[in-house]
Amino acid sequence: GDPDPVLRCIVSGFFANAAKFHSTGAYRTIRDDHELHIHPSSVLYAEKPPRWVVYNEVIQTAKYYMRDVTAVESSWLLELAPHFYQQGTVRNRHKGQTV
Repeated sequence: GDPDPVLRCIVSGFFANAAKFHSTGAYRTIRDDHELHIHPSSVLYAEKPPRWVVYNEVIQTAKYYMRDVTAVESSWLLELAPHFYQQGTVRNRHKGQTV
């Protein structure tokens, strides 16, 4: 079947924990612009980095690592959490792009 309904459900629960892949090779949180990395134990660690992710938790060692990471569509953030993300108001500080 289609995984989108399950992924959309994950986004509706973890919308506040969204991050976008940055040209530096790290992720940046959408609301606070914190640098994060995919944890080495994640199946996504060895894959091509998805552009957008949501995560369950962050752990700190030498870096801040996201755990329980899921690749998502940016449009789902606006659709499923418009109270949190308003189009045009959340800007990527490095490229001037909006969510």
